[in-house]
Amino acid sequence: MTDSKPKYANFPERELKVLIGANISATTIKTLTRLSIGTYEMSFLQQEKGKATGDAVKTAVTLKAKAANLTVTKEASREFVSVYVAQNAELKIQVWVTTPFELTQANHIIWVRYSELTPEGKTGVAFKLATAFSADDVANLIKTAEKNSIQLPAGEPFPLKGNPPPRFQKKAAAAAPGADAPAAEAPAAEAAAPEA
Repeated sequence: MTDSKPKYANFPERELKVLIGANISATTIKTLTRLSIGTYEMSFLQQEKGKATGDAVKTAVTLKAKAANLTVTKEASREFVSVYVAQNAELKIQVWVTTPFELTQANHIIWVRYSELTPEGKTGVAFKLATAFSADDVANLIKTAEKNSIQLPAGEPFPLKGNPPPRFQKKAAAAAPGADAPAAEAPAAEAAAPEA
């Protein structure tokens, strides 16, 4: 029997709730709901990987900020390895690098929130879980958050969705052209038939 109770991710901001949706693996769901260790409890190896990820985030956010004319600030935090905010009057991009979840491993999450500060107010959230990140990974994550942005009513949680399995994507793609083919053949057959 499936559990119908909604699960929420441990998202860095408390005013936005992130609802874990379909097509996310059970292992990832478990990780998204866990609390991470603090920065003071990190081992030397974890600190090195965190610093490398922080540098990659700084590079990616700075490049995005230059392209979109945003101002970048780094916020001090004891809960996160690094927190960067890039914003102007119309747009705000926030990036958090979490600390690892256990003392014996180096997996950490990068969370990105893309917010349009216009009256429409679109919001997008994306995450990635890994042991190390490059600036390209972070830049792609920012693009994903922008692509995922939707207009949220006040107080509604953001629905976080995973990628559907490839077998479902293939069936949907194959069904779409097959449905259009008979409709396209019918006008061609009518044009070829002589009028009586």
